[in-house]
Amino acid sequence: MSEVNVVYHHYPHYRRPIMAELMANGRHSYRFWGSIEPIAGIVAFAGDDEVPVIPLRFRVWRGLWLLKGYWPALLDRRCDVLIVLANPNMPASWLMAIVGRATGKKVLFWAHGWLKREGFVKRRLRNLYFRLAHGMLVYGERSREIGISLGYPADRITVIYNSLDFDRARRLVAQIEGAAVVERPQDLFADGKRPLVICTARLTRHCRFDLLLEAAARLKREGSPVNILLVGDGAERPSLETLARQLGVEAHFYGACYDEEVLARLIYFADITVSPGKIGLTVIHSLSYGTPAITHGDFDAQMPEVEAIVPGSTGAFFRRDDAGDLADVMRAWLTSGKIRSEVRRACYDMIAGNWNPRRQRMLIEEAIDRVTAFRGSGDA
Repeated sequence: MSEVNVVYHHYPHYRRPIMAELMANGRHSYRFWGSIEPIAGIVAFAGDDEVPVIPLRFRVWRGLWLLKGYWPALLDRRCDVLIVLANPNMPASWLMAIVGRATGKKVLFWAHGWLKREGFVKRRLRNLYFRLAHGMLVYGERSREIGISLGYPADRITVIYNSLDFDRARRLVAQIEGAAVVERPQDLFADGKRPLVICTARLTRHCRFDLLLEAAARLKREGSPVNILLVGDGAERPSLETLARQLGVEAHFYGACYDEEVLARLIYFADITVSPGKIGLTVIHSLSYGTPAITHGDFDAQMPEVEAIVPGSTGAFFRRDDAGDLADVMRAWLTSGKIRSEVRRACYDMIAGNWNPRRQRMLIEEAIDRVTAFRGSGDA
């Protein structure tokens, strides 16, 4: 059994399930270090009795991620393996990798990894940085493929995917399906028989919800109106509400919601999730409740979780920044005659396959076992 210190800038609240899985069912002993303050509106998991978090201090200064208080994790003599959030803009991660190796620890970087093929200078710098670690824990298969194509050793990259609380999602689905009467989000609209399109995300410019509203307006003009349910808040909400009124689109702005039982019901009863900008854990959230997802297909501008979308099965892709094509893709899905129960099963199977805490824990521990098998070597 190895002693493993995991150091993050902060653990978003949705990281708790994988942390709990490692603590409860892992073969190794884990200690978690990270800031307990919210960052960019994302609530931090501050730890609890089952999953303690040793607090660090974190702030952003001129684009640099500054972390303080991590030295006890780095110099801990009990520690065999150091897992570090990898961001080249976080100077502490460079230092932790270098000092960790110098003190005999095996170092794993936990990161998105390679999201696209970059220019020569950035590529060389990124590979130099990633090579400081004995191994990379990346979120998606595409990241691994790009890393290998750019010269990073294939045997040092482990795809660990990403996850939310899938066990809880399954319980909530069973609760919804077993209830005699359930309040449906369709009741929020004047005409609840129209297809319901949902997205649960912060309302920011990068999410491009203006494209969704424009696509909905086109569908309405062409005789195929939909209801839009946006669950979240953010700086773009006032302008999006104005745009919806101007376009005559039936859109309900639910506001921020952190009650998972409510979110489960809203997503479960929607026909599709549409995220016109990047889609990250939103797709995992949606598929966990049996609802397929649509997003753009420019993978150089996407997040790794987009790999959970299989066109025609768990969702679809449209041309990036093209509201007309988004409207066409939405219409094609909604009029395809797909059997809803079969779509739900495909969504559940996708999450049950790789995108869940149990699978993620198993893959992380495989990477730990691999690097610790070479304790006498500088490389894994």
